[in-house]
Amino acid sequence: IAEQFPNEAGTPLLLVWYRESGLTTDDFGAIQQVYGELQAKPLENQTLIPPYDKMPPQAFLASASDNGTTIVTPIFFEKGVATDSLRESLKALTKTMDKYKIQLDKDLVSDNLHVRYSGPVGIATDAVSLFSQADVKLLMATVLLVLVLLIIIYRSPLLAIIPLIVVVLAYGVISPTLGFLADTGLIDKDSQAVSIMTVLLFGAGTDYCLFLISKYREILFTIEDKTTAMKLAIKESGGAILMSALTVVIGLATLSLAHYGAFQRFAVPFSFGVLVMGIAALVVLPAILVMIGRVAFFPFIPRTEEMAHKKDKKQHKPTHKISHKIGRFVTHKPWIVIVVTLLLLGGLAAFVPRIQYTFDLLSSFPEDMPSREGFTLIEENFSPGELAPVQLIIDTEGMDINLQQQLTNISYIDSVADSQIGKKNNTIQLYEVSLNANPYAKESLAHIPELRAEVIKMLEAEGIKDADKHIWIGGETASQYDTQQLTVRDETVIMPTMIALIA
Repeated sequence: IAEQFPNEAGTPLLLVWYRESGLTTDDFGAIQQVYGELQAKPLENQTLIPPYDKMPPQAFLASASDNGTTIVTPIFFEKGVATDSLRESLKALTKTMDKYKIQLDKDLVSDNLHVRYSGPVGIATDAVSLFSQADVKLLMATVLLVLVLLIIIYRSPLLAIIPLIVVVLAYGVISPTLGFLADTGLIDKDSQAVSIMTVLLFGAGTDYCLFLISKYREILFTIEDKTTAMKLAIKESGGAILMSALTVVIGLATLSLAHYGAFQRFAVPFSFGVLVMGIAALVVLPAILVMIGRVAFFPFIPRTEEMAHKKDKKQHKPTHKISHKIGRFVTHKPWIVIVVTLLLLGGLAAFVPRIQYTFDLLSSFPEDMPSREGFTLIEENFSPGELAPVQLIIDTEGMDINLQQQLTNISYIDSVADSQIGKKNNTIQLYEVSLNANPYAKESLAHIPELRAEVIKMLEAEGIKDADKHIWIGGETASQYDTQQLTVRDETVIMPTMIALIA
């Protein structure tokens, strides 16, 4: 597509204009004014806009939806521009909209002229904005949850903070190291991987810290010297912590076997992060605990019997009544535990085949997100497939072939644009096919192999030999279909490999 049908216009931002009672002549005038200003003062990275400022009202009416409530107009931006730069361009565009009192954030039911930013640029900027907010919220929620759980477990505010400090110090080593590896080209940058890794560090890090803290606290009831107690705690629990971390590292490293890039980019950050976290739990945490001493467990400070007697205070030795009862039940009636566990886990596992995956990014957006509202307006008032047409390319081998009418007759296709001829090879044709459903929906993805099979039959009927080698399919729907197939392949390879290595 890039070679034969280069898109010199750029990446589109779709402006979805809407008035519930129907667009008016004044609304078309406002659109003309906006585009007139964009012609005079182009946005940063803007490459092309249609000359709407010179179009007569009749042309707008012809482009509007059948019910007259909606019209979609594009603005094209340079390809490959950073999302942050596009966001700045949209902020400047918003100022222009405000100038003409066009509503961007008001409820669509109000009888005013509204506009929503959608299309590839609108979706991309909304996604970055949404996920950047989610990163902060997710991190804060994780920290607060871990902090509350640690306070409940140890009933010590100081001890609850120490594992979090260890995680932060470990992150201080992991983050710049991954940044260096990315800058040198050894790994690919992935903000999503870093976000998930942060949560993983808090989960794994506090878990490893709990192992050591529990053993250290237990030993402090029998050994007075804190350094000796720590040495013994590391000796008794260090192996379990190290092996636990290595098991997770090896399991996460299997993500490098993935063909899907996003999964593959998780391997190094996750594995390296857990490895460093395990080391920090055995090096940094002991140093902090020994430095602070028994005060870390305040107000329930663990003391030996002699120390408690000297200070005339309680020993605060835990009784572990519940854990002892559970332990006795498991050891005395192991078969009951095994059968109940297998039934419970087996029952839950039975729901695994019912898991439904979605490849529709917009469905993960809040309903009031501008790009999703814009797409909903397009879906309700136009063909939803127009948002992201399927790009069908065929090689006619010089024959006089036109598949437009045959493609239009397919049940799941709404419309087919006139064919385009390749720039360098005039035997190559491109058809832009609009589906009659959401192009990101799972049902639309299933049509990609069906469409390929249909076109192969058409080409064979036209006398093309090896027709399967003369067809290519591109566009967002086809890309998501490929993602779906890669995900299935990666699951069938990674999961058994991970289980085998861990076993």
